[in-house]
Amino acid sequence: MRSKVDVYELIAWELDQYSYRDSAMALRREEFAKEVVRAHKRLAERDRHAGCNALLADESKGIHHLLDQCMQRSDLQAEYTGLDWTLGVVDLHHLLAFQRRLAFGATRHISPIPEPDDWPQLISVSLGLQRGTEHHLVPSRNATDGLDFTLHSNNPDLQLRLIRNAAPNCYLPVSVYGGSPFFEVAEFRGRWFLRDGYHRAYRLLQRGVHRIPAVVIYARSIGELGATEPWFFGEEQLFSDRPPRVLDFLDEKLVLRYERTALRKVIRICVEESLEAFDESDEVQGEEI
Repeated sequence: MRSKVDVYELIAWELDQYSYRDSAMALRREEFAKEVVRAHKRLAERDRHAGCNALLADESKGIHHLLDQCMQRSDLQAEYTGLDWTLGVVDLHHLLAFQRRLAFGATRHISPIPEPDDWPQLISVSLGLQRGTEHHLVPSRNATDGLDFTLHSNNPDLQLRLIRNAAPNCYLPVSVYGGSPFFEVAEFRGRWFLRDGYHRAYRLLQRGVHRIPAVVIYARSIGELGATEPWFFGEEQLFSDRPPRVLDFLDEKLVLRYERTALRKVIRICVEESLEAFDESDEVQGEEI
């Protein structure tokens, strides 16, 4: 695995606290300050944001037979349970970005970008991929009581999930989940955002492809939108007159590039045993496995 990754960061908006950027810029502070000023000037030249529907009605209708087939998929239905969602074709030019940074590592194999009107292949890119769950199981050397180990993975979205409706004989109703593999767009408060799929969007725009099938979510809260992490842009910036766009990652005057150390996802699991007094109310709490 490469020990460094290339970071592309949008800098025309208020910067957050990010130690990797600070350390990378330590030796060229004056140059960094000039790049920030240049980005602010570039943003000031832009027209104010005008509401625009990113969902393309004609294109969505034209491939509805393909989208209808995908709508029946159990993995899609399970992923978006409880959300107001559909499938449609969206225009990447009209999507706002709540991610500040993209990190690009050495990739052994990058799938080719389909032609702009090759809808079956574009659906494969946006709805057909699977996120990897590869990980290493590392037992703790310091554990004396109970069971203590960690999962290490190059996939930053790796999670452990409780298996719903697990069979009674399932000895451990937990599965390893690689994160949503679907290209997701969300509408919230009249604006359209890229919810998931930033690296794919970057590569598509690089190749001149801006229409892509996607999961379209009508978010009812900032939580459903997904812009809740402290390292994302905040609501003040997302609903400003000139908000950050996905397209901005391709604008050299709005992006700062630097290297940082590659990161890995670490999930620690600690199992402890004890004896507790039995409470009759326990019979109605949880499920027998």
